[in-house]
Amino acid sequence: MAGEGDWITSFLTSHRGARPSGLSDLEVLHAREDVRLMPLQRNAKALLLDLPSLGRVDYTTHNACVTCTRREVVKSVLPVGEGATLFGDGDGLRWLEGSWRHTVAVLSRGMDFTDTPPCLLFFGETGELAHQVTLPDPEAWEAFIALVRRHHGCWNCLRHRPAAAGPATTAQGACPVWMLREAWSEAGSERDLEIRLGGLGLDRLLALRAMEGLYTSLITVQDLASVLAGLAASGLPVHAQVGNRHCTQVLESPIEDLTLGPGAWEVRMDGTLLRLDSSGLDTLWSVAQPSPSGERHRLECYDAAGERVLVLASPESPCPLVHLGWQRLLGRLDGGPFH
Repeated sequence: MAGEGDWITSFLTSHRGARPSGLSDLEVLHAREDVRLMPLQRNAKALLLDLPSLGRVDYTTHNACVTCTRREVVKSVLPVGEGATLFGDGDGLRWLEGSWRHTVAVLSRGMDFTDTPPCLLFFGETGELAHQVTLPDPEAWEAFIALVRRHHGCWNCLRHRPAAAGPATTAQGACPVWMLREAWSEAGSERDLEIRLGGLGLDRLLALRAMEGLYTSLITVQDLASVLAGLAASGLPVHAQVGNRHCTQVLESPIEDLTLGPGAWEVRMDGTLLRLDSSGLDTLWSVAQPSPSGERHRLECYDAAGERVLVLASPESPCPLVHLGWQRLLGRLDGGPFH
């Protein structure tokens, strides 16, 4: 995926730079004169179903701290519970159905494939960028144009960005600890846990704070760097999740290469590049999730807004040696096993 960085960054980091007050990612892009935008059908699942026709392309998801770019051929688009769509078998890209509204095709001003590759950009209702599909070479050019023609649409008005929510209540005051512990221990999956916490009036970060010392422990950015280095050196498989409010990329693989620069980290896993702005991380947690088959360990990272930006976990069904390896790595952080 060498060389894709500048093109992707030009879109995914636009919200961090200077911009006119109140403009969304889509509005800023629309004002650019160096590209042409073609609107596609609004919130069309048929567009997702048609992505395999592009062949091998780059799928990029981002949030405030992490950018995940994965080059692959989409083999299947499968419906999964709770209105999600899954690319691939067990990992890939998971969309929350109805969570994006606007899709545009971006092309250079000329009609030929140039050094600026064409892409598809997916936006939320208020114009925030959720996901990017980029063509890395000219082989998919004809398939890309055919897809654009099949799904050509019209511009739709953006909704106003909702006002920021008020301060959240504390978990301790919102629900009894025994109910939270019961939900935490009995959840059959990540999604099940989210539903149980929502029923108790808690978000995930509040639950982590309430469970501190029992199933969760606060760690530092240096701790995260140490665990990443240990995972890279050990060859242990890692279940990684990077996403935003609209979609999540999921993969499971050992870390093949790791670069820990000052503030900027790069992690390569099975044809996937994770770029991490470590300076944007606000709170980091080492977590143990009880289950009938034993504890599953993971690291959860949050930004200053309380959004979860990265999850690194042990595999969903690890062998005993992998489970023991993860226990040893995370045991360095809290001085011992969870209770």
